[in-house]
Amino acid sequence: MNKNYKQVPINLSDYQIKDETLKDILQQVQFVNSKQLAKIFSKKNDNSFRAARSNGHGFKYYKDKDGNVWYCLPEILKELGVNLHDNR
Repeated sequence: MNKNYKQVPINLSDYQIKDETLKDILQQVQFVNSKQLAKIFSKKNDNSFRAARSNGHGFKYYKDKDGNVWYCLPEILKELGVNLHDNR
């Protein structure tokens, strides 16, 4: 039995972001830090992203010249299978 999901007693589609809104966000935001990514995924903190990086797995990330870690939001959404038809 697949235990990778949690059954909830509400309709989650009421809380789903609309494609148009997501397109607007992606036009404004490309790179996010781990704290921002945790907020996007409704996580309590960014510990899981930090642990994944230190263990050599997780989402692809980038480091700037100061050593700050950044995630490319469109790449992560693509990896998760979120396909938005962007006509730019």
